Amino acid sequence: MVLTIRENVPLAPYTTFRLGGPARYFLDAQTVEDVVEGIRFARERNLRVLPLGAGSDVLVSDAGYDGVVIRLLRLRGKRINGTYVYAMAGEPLPKLARELAEEGLSGFEYLVGVPGTVGGGVAKNAGAHGGEIKDILEEAYVVDEEGEIKVVGGDSLSLSYRTSALPDMGILVEAKFSLTEDDPRRILGKMEEFIRYREKTQPWKEKTAGCMFKNPPGGYAGKLIEEAGLKGFRIGGVRVSEKHANFFINEGGTADDAIRLIDHVRERVFKVFGIELEVEIEIVR
Repeated sequence: MVLTIRENVPLAPYTTFRLGGPARYFLDAQTVEDVVEGIRFARERNLRVLPLGAGSDVLVSDAGYDGVVIRLLRLRGKRINGTYVYAMAGEPLPKLARELAEEGLSGFEYLVGVPGTVGGGVAKNAGAHGGEIKDILEEAYVVDEEGEIKVVGGDSLSLSYRTSALPDMGILVEAKFSLTEDDPRRILGKMEEFIRYREKTQPWKEKTAGCMFKNPPGGYAGKLIEEAGLKGFRIGGVRVSEKHANFFINEGGTADDAIRLIDHVRERVFKVFGIELEVEIEIVR
């Protein structure tokens, strides 16, 4: 099969924020071998590589990305061996959570409301409702900068609050999780509670990139932003959500609007509380 790499592809349609300029090169990977070849293509040209899943938790600058974007969303599939689950990088977290719950496997249910994929979830150590990917990750299968596939233990990925050693260690193409057996009805019941909570508290139907800032130690970014008087504040076509202040909503703005809003919110919160918020999303320039 001939590898199809396109040039100057707008990235906004591939992100949940719907913002950003074009990628110099864009590969919509269908297989792990596509990922290997894409990395080799970039290495031969001395270009950077950006892995992209569902496009949540990312803000692409208006100038775009001068490198190779490798989209992993089509890398789908899972297999179950007892309580071990092997899932490809493009598997959507909500879909996988439901399928595993129906199999009577617990440990993934807290991810039912996270609008990302296995690849992004591991790279950012996705978490919610007291759970994190690091609690269940056994192994990661990554393609390194040489285009070689390696097996990395979960404890070697430096997984911490919304960060990991990926993609510096390579691009994840598959992950192995260790779950526990439980009553499917009990797992699904917990998931419905999580979904209702998210629908009630977050603007999940809007064009957002998810939580914009990490929660500072002992506090909540959204609460600080709200108490700084910034709910509903806008710059250009991007505004702070009235429903949850740690979400920014794109209403026809630009990536520059979003970046300026990020800077303004950080400056305001620091001025009022002396707390420096750390950006959670990845800003791609």
